[in-house]
Amino acid sequence: MEKLDEKVYCSSCKQKTNHQILYTHSQSSEVNDDFHWHEKHHIAQCLGCDVICFVRQYGSEDMWDINSGEQVWVDDFTVYPEEPQKVSIKEKLEEKMFHRKAKHFKNAPESIQNLYNQIIESFSKGHDILCAAGLRTLIEGICTHLGIKKGYLYDENGIQIPDEEGIIRKHESLGGKIFELYDKKFIILHQALILQKVIKFGNDALHKMKTPSYYTLTEAVDIVEKVLYDIFELKNHSLLKKS
Repeated sequence: MEKLDEKVYCSSCKQKTNHQILYTHSQSSEVNDDFHWHEKHHIAQCLGCDVICFVRQYGSEDMWDINSGEQVWVDDFTVYPEEPQKVSIKEKLEEKMFHRKAKHFKNAPESIQNLYNQIIESFSKGHDILCAAGLRTLIEGICTHLGIKKGYLYDENGIQIPDEEGIIRKHESLGGKIFELYDKKFIILHQALILQKVIKFGNDALHKMKTPSYYTLTEAVDIVEKVLYDIFELKNHSLLKKS
């Protein structure tokens, strides 16, 4: 049997090997056409392992190379199944660095869990702006689910902050709602203070298209996961049910 003019990739041998042609369908341009080309579709068999593949062989008057100073016509061979693309070490390291597995919060509402899953997917794909904006939205979703509508503002020492008029009162902003989570003992003060930072770069992502760093996002996801666990899972911990 006739052999392919060029070695092609074998999906079983995992390398380029010689193949014999089992069947060929050919087509080409006409003699009087302005542009000349030919195309062959082969069913071929690896001479190393006998696995069958499909090969497209194409050539035209534009496809040539120089060999020993002479112009040589060359064909292009495309094999199916195709040869897998090689992934560089850098790409492997980046994929490993960004990949993060979503946690399951079995006592969280479905809408909260779904949004969290999308945030982790965005993080793993390096979609930093979407991830940052999603974290802000998730925090607001938690407040909405818990019926939090407004709250006092606090400084880093846990002292209530007056507004511009010098009056201490509750605010309907997301910042106020976060501190209401603290007031109602859903989270501790330092969690509330960190969440204020999260909503700031979330706002920057939404309104200024500003991208937070990978490490900032990592820390933000860490703290939001801790908040989700404390709010929805901790009160249902198995040890609390034991006498």
